[in-house]
Amino acid sequence: MRSNRFSTTLVIANTQLNGNVSLRAYLRNEGTIDVRQTISRSRWPLWLWYGWILACLLLAGCADSKASGPPAQGTETQAKSTVKPTLPGQEIWKNNVSSYLFGTNDSIEWTPNNIETMPTIQSMMKSAGIPLVRSFFFSTISDKDIDQRIGTIEKIGAQCLVVLPDYDNQAFNEHVVRYLGSRCLMYEFGNEANYNHHTMQDYIAQWNKQIPLLRQLNAKAKFFGPTLSNINIETNNEKSSPRFLSTYLASIKSSKVLPDVLSIHWYPCWQNTEADCLGKASEIGSIVTQLRQNVRASLGQDLPIAVTEWNFDPNAPPPAYGNKTDFITKFTRDALNAMIQAGVIMACQYAAGSYTGYGGLDMFDVITGQPKPQFQTIKELIQTYKQGPTASGGNGLLVSRGKPAFCQNNENAGGPQSINDGQYGNWGKWDATQQSLPTWCAIHLDKGPSKLLFIWVCDYQFDYINENGAGPGAYTITVSDDSTDGNDGHWKTLVSVTGNATRVREHLLDFSGESWVKMTVTQLSAKPLRGDFAIDELEAYDVSQNADDSYFFSGDSLTAMAYNRYPEDQPSFAEDVHKAFPQRFPAMLDAGLGGWNSQGAVEHIDEWLQLNPDIHYWLLQWGTNDALEQVPPEKYEANIRQLVQKIKQAGHIPILAHIPSMNRPGGDNTAVNTLIQSYNTALDRVTKDEGLISGPDLYKLFSQHKEYFLPDGIHPTAVGAIAMNNAWFEAVRTKIN
Repeated sequence: MRSNRFSTTLVIANTQLNGNVSLRAYLRNEGTIDVRQTISRSRWPLWLWYGWILACLLLAGCADSKASGPPAQGTETQAKSTVKPTLPGQEIWKNNVSSYLFGTNDSIEWTPNNIETMPTIQSMMKSAGIPLVRSFFFSTISDKDIDQRIGTIEKIGAQCLVVLPDYDNQAFNEHVVRYLGSRCLMYEFGNEANYNHHTMQDYIAQWNKQIPLLRQLNAKAKFFGPTLSNINIETNNEKSSPRFLSTYLASIKSSKVLPDVLSIHWYPCWQNTEADCLGKASEIGSIVTQLRQNVRASLGQDLPIAVTEWNFDPNAPPPAYGNKTDFITKFTRDALNAMIQAGVIMACQYAAGSYTGYGGLDMFDVITGQPKPQFQTIKELIQTYKQGPTASGGNGLLVSRGKPAFCQNNENAGGPQSINDGQYGNWGKWDATQQSLPTWCAIHLDKGPSKLLFIWVCDYQFDYINENGAGPGAYTITVSDDSTDGNDGHWKTLVSVTGNATRVREHLLDFSGESWVKMTVTQLSAKPLRGDFAIDELEAYDVSQNADDSYFFSGDSLTAMAYNRYPEDQPSFAEDVHKAFPQRFPAMLDAGLGGWNSQGAVEHIDEWLQLNPDIHYWLLQWGTNDALEQVPPEKYEANIRQLVQKIKQAGHIPILAHIPSMNRPGGDNTAVNTLIQSYNTALDRVTKDEGLISGPDLYKLFSQHKEYFLPDGIHPTAVGAIAMNNAWFEAVRTKIN
């Protein structure tokens, strides 16, 4: 990463943002934005790597005639067959692929909108399972800045690689390693020292002096270097990559201060055509293989190799073809596959969302917060290579039901076993008033899952969001591997929530090596009408492979009533799936909102997506209140299209249900049902245009079964609710199996 600065001017029409208002919320409601670059920012051409390697091999002492050739295929195969984790938090996935191949960078933040200030981006990265984030800690930053950068990585659920670019500031570097302690155990010493304004001798002297001291401060930490870039390949220039590397290797061989990982950067294209650039995507494999031979020849041993920055082109902005989905998808796949074949231990795409290269190198659009194709490609590769603990588990199996449960300060007579007994709305619950806070409940699970989808459910609040409701207002979620009763042992906090107003909430937890999960409630909701909070169930799903077996039911009061899983409304959708496929028990969240229409959904969909980043299927049932309010069909269709597109852009799968008919007493329902049929026709168009799975025909279901209506002729009876759940299951069963 080049550290040359540029300034930005953020212009917002006729107003100034309050610190508590997100830029996205402002733009949605009333604002406009103009980001003006005042000077250009560019990277120099970095990697003419074949010349790099050849020049290095010609330098005295770099290689002998035997070491300069490619390794024997059998030797490489044997090495790959015995791969074991060597870095903190690293996992070895299918085909011996290092989990750290799918990392990214948190670069210098060039705009107020960035990965650190946009929770939606953090949530999507967490949902995708991004395992590693490399972050820059310049010596000018405060401890508050340090906490913000590390806190961002922790919210993503990733491990950290801290870059110490000001390597000559020993006091600061020691402070960071000491201050972070166990929060970060990987550090990169310097950043492209052969490019920036330092001499080769300065860098090597500081390396040999500081690394032993930093290792004394944290014996568990790993240190990377020399983080090479390539500004040119002239061997008479001491800052050229081959000469720098040769001198560095000779020095560390003498001092015996070896890096735990040898780190390099790779940007293969510079003013290339689209076809030429695409052809360079797999060259990194040969580069790493030859680099490994160089290291063996110089040191007489191997060093793990990390590509801690990579992308297709270093320019700012990069060529426009980088915005083409076909190009960036193939380039990303080819590059990562080449690194996999070469045995690279770590690779960090540059960058996640910092407006790098005028946004042309980012995985997320920092204005809209939406993911780009490169992110989707990396997400898919993670799903391909990541493996769960067992062949049958890891894809959404419910693992908490009936497990030993423990509670403290629970005022309900049902006892702790009621929090995971599968009973909803039956008054056996976790319940506490203000004087009993804080209160906690914990579940002892089997070891094995590396990821949990943790869900709590409050069926004593009708609407999905209500600040007067019975859901908890603030809480934490912690995990432990050595507790015996939910109280003793060592606990690690993974989630901390304040200001909650929902009736159900999900959290993706890193559960590797853990066996306990605990929720501690510290505050009631903002204005609790009942003076307490109440939680029916705590659910934990093994999602070590993926969280695809999860469903978010979004709609009005019909949704709220039909999918609450009260005893009289069973079997629910989840029970229907479990009955048909006994190995499965999907997660389902009831997010109904009484009195709301599709316009309200459009206005709040960003909030719901942020609250539920890990839920795969979004089952939409909007339109009853639109019909009662006589919303024009074209307006209704526009709203539904916007909902569908936002859900798809966030990486989820929306499915649309036909709106039920009405049978209101004492009047003619022809007009309202005609309007509903026009809505359903619009839903069919959207389903076809967006390539969606077809949802259930609830209009036909209720038209044929008048007994499914309550006396108001709008809402479902318990029998009607059961039929709605089953209709959803029958509509999607062949697609989700």
